[in-house]
Amino acid sequence: MRTLTALALAALLISPLVSPLAHSRDIQRELEDRVEIADVMAKYIWTVDSLDADGYVSVFTDDAVIDSNGTLIKGHDEIRKVVTGQIERNADNKAKGLPPVRLYHNVFNTRISFTGKDEALYQSYWQTLRRKDNQMVVGGIGRSEDHLVRSHGQWLIKFRKLTVFTE
Repeated sequence: MRTLTALALAALLISPLVSPLAHSRDIQRELEDRVEIADVMAKYIWTVDSLDADGYVSVFTDDAVIDSNGTLIKGHDEIRKVVTGQIERNADNKAKGLPPVRLYHNVFNTRISFTGKDEALYQSYWQTLRRKDNQMVVGGIGRSEDHLVRSHGQWLIKFRKLTVFTE
């Protein structure tokens, strides 16, 4: 009986310490998740701008979907064509004596919110710059909503909604 009473007393004394430790671990995990998500989104931008098709596809789940103003791009094979298509257009331009089209993305006003333990929403505004007549000009402006999931310990984009501002 004394052992049981001693264990109960110990549990009561330790319990206030356990809750803050668990809360501290939750905060640490969220901070790590935020850094990992920001890194995935930066990799997305760097790989599309540098025309790295393998790197670009690597930030998406196998069944990912991109919705660009209502045009749907589904799965790795179609998503890869976003980059390989630009590579082909640049090769065609070169054959015609025209300069390649290169985009340089700027992303800002980013926001990460968690919709579940392994789900997050990354929202941002963006603009692309491109070279035209030896000057940098704005190629497009819009916003994006990226739905990410943690898959096998890695954050990946499952659904990307791009809204290109046309007005």
